[in-house]
Amino acid sequence: MEADHTVGNIRTKKALLRKDVLAKRHCMTRQECEDLSAVICRKFLEGDDYRSADTILLYKAYNNEVDTDMIFKKAVSDGKKVAFPLSRIVDGEPDLSFYFINDLSQLAEGYMGIREPKDTGSLTRFDGRADVCISPGVAFDRKCHRIGYGKAFYDRYIRLNTPQKVIGLAYDLQITGDFETEDSDVTVDLVITDKAVYAS
Repeated sequence: MEADHTVGNIRTKKALLRKDVLAKRHCMTRQECEDLSAVICRKFLEGDDYRSADTILLYKAYNNEVDTDMIFKKAVSDGKKVAFPLSRIVDGEPDLSFYFINDLSQLAEGYMGIREPKDTGSLTRFDGRADVCISPGVAFDRKCHRIGYGKAFYDRYIRLNTPQKVIGLAYDLQITGDFETEDSDVTVDLVITDKAVYAS
């Protein structure tokens, strides 16, 4: 039987993968998340992409994602500029805008319960081309294809703003077999897990 490569079928398969991986991630204990996040963040901080970066786009962990606080604290102490995303729907399209912060107290609960920059009138918006964009994701394959939450916030931002390097942080349980993608899906440059590093 010939494979069905229609967009609807691809989205259905991605939705099933998303559901499966989220269920596994939901079962992780707080201690597991903390321990594995530390391993993953340390790998990034020891790499050339971090050392050479001046501006880093980061995310605040949500729903048992890899915690990035270690990266934030080290980057700020090293004098790097770090910006976090604010999620909005603008004219029916997902829209991310990033704002520089120097303290995690400048984040507050926002879209979907994710902590985002607050009081943006007093923060500086980042409008350039980032050296590194750390992208959250639900699932990745070994070719660095990414499945997010299905709203395409990061796919759209990355296509429009072309960061120099896009890196996914994930637990090893988030690595799946190869899956088909849509034309609008973005492939990240690297995926760093607690057990391996994958390059596209």
